[in-house]
Amino acid sequence: MRFTELLDRLAHPTGLLIRRAFEREGFGDPDRLAVEAPRKLLDYLSKLFEDERTAKLFLYLTGVALRNRVGVVSEEEWLHAFESNDATYVRGWMEKLDELLR
Repeated sequence: MRFTELLDRLAHPTGLLIRRAFEREGFGDPDRLAVEAPRKLLDYLSKLFEDERTAKLFLYLTGVALRNRVGVVSEEEWLHAFESNDATYVRGWMEKLDELLR
């Protein structure tokens, strides 16, 4: 599952808006960044929201929505994966969520 698709499934049209904002700002592909360079995605979200705290809250609340929806994702671990650039964790969950959210 793509990151922006996940956002749309949790709160449409969030993914579409993030994708368009990244395109407009020249930040690249948020879907690729999420699984290859999650810290860079967090940094770009911080620029987009003009505040790192808000960007972290956005990712944390995404984790909360995932926990509420599928019951297996820890919002703290989800956020930490982006903060620590743990692409393996994010990529692994994106693959699992593809099955869990279909």
